[in-house]
Amino acid sequence: MPLRCVDSTSNNSIYAFDLSPDEWRALALENRNARHLRMPCCSSRVTLKKSQRGTQFFAHTGIGDCSTAPETETHLRLKTMAVAAARANGWDAVTEVVGATPSGEQWKADVLARKGGSKVVVEIQWSSQTNEETLHRQQRYADSGIRGLWLLRQPGFPITRDLPAARICGTAKESFSALVPTGWGEQRLPMHEFLDAAFSRRLRYGVPVGFSATVLVRSAHLDCWKKSCGARTRIITRIAVAFGPHEHAFSVPQLDEYPELFEIVRNRLPDGHGIGAIKRRYSNTQQRFYLSNGCSRCDSLVGQFFEHEAWHDEETVCEFRIRITEGWQLAIEREEGCQYGWAVYPLADSKLL
Repeated sequence: MPLRCVDSTSNNSIYAFDLSPDEWRALALENRNARHLRMPCCSSRVTLKKSQRGTQFFAHTGIGDCSTAPETETHLRLKTMAVAAARANGWDAVTEVVGATPSGEQWKADVLARKGGSKVVVEIQWSSQTNEETLHRQQRYADSGIRGLWLLRQPGFPITRDLPAARICGTAKESFSALVPTGWGEQRLPMHEFLDAAFSRRLRYGVPVGFSATVLVRSAHLDCWKKSCGARTRIITRIAVAFGPHEHAFSVPQLDEYPELFEIVRNRLPDGHGIGAIKRRYSNTQQRFYLSNGCSRCDSLVGQFFEHEAWHDEETVCEFRIRITEGWQLAIEREEGCQYGWAVYPLADSKLL
């Protein structure tokens, strides 16, 4: 069920999704008289058809020896959505494109989009496929100077920087969704939003520099551990950075190596918050100086043990937007166990620092 045929009189491609119902009927009548349309796979004559759900497509008049596999309604719908998203973002997109690697290995792409010097293939894989085959086909596109974006029905595909992919949910009868593997779970989006993000370069791997995030400063009350004081004080329990589907939380001591980042937070704290001074203090327990919370009355260091104890009572006292800089990226990615895969992110406001 291809979406493309070739006009043999002009050698131009014709795409089923570009034609209105009236144009489709007129082309069908013209083709019955002139027999000028040909399949790009084998030059067979063409019949114009519609699926039960009204999707327009081209079919072989007589398939003969052509080995092209028939496509499902799902395949047609997803290819059409990919072309629409690419074109909406200024890409030139075509379907059913045949090519070869520099070594001569053949490939056929569901959708090929071009913009400037960039080329992206969208592959829709509804049937099961081994990870080895997915990686092999991805490498063929890479060898041809093309990036590959995969939509796969099956779970468990590889999650790497070189394999942008999402899992297909839903059916042609219902709406499609994309489940994006984020490293910690999956980000669910309507399929058209996912494809729009991919072609507007908002689909990113890892911690995305230049995109917007929200900083949430969380705080709680506790009693000073020092018996001679015992004052009720407030500390910063965690500084969370929320970006896309992720949230990464720092304690105050964890930002000791990034004073410029903590200054951003310090400058946004509201007046009268009652939080004790945050500065570098010497810890007898750890035998070192580090950035720490302190009692608002006696300035005694509040250790990390007491910070953890206060988590159950914390509240957000400050929230503001930032642009993810290389400093924030480094701080997040250096944390042990940090693993962020692919995700869709909002663009940063030009006014964010």
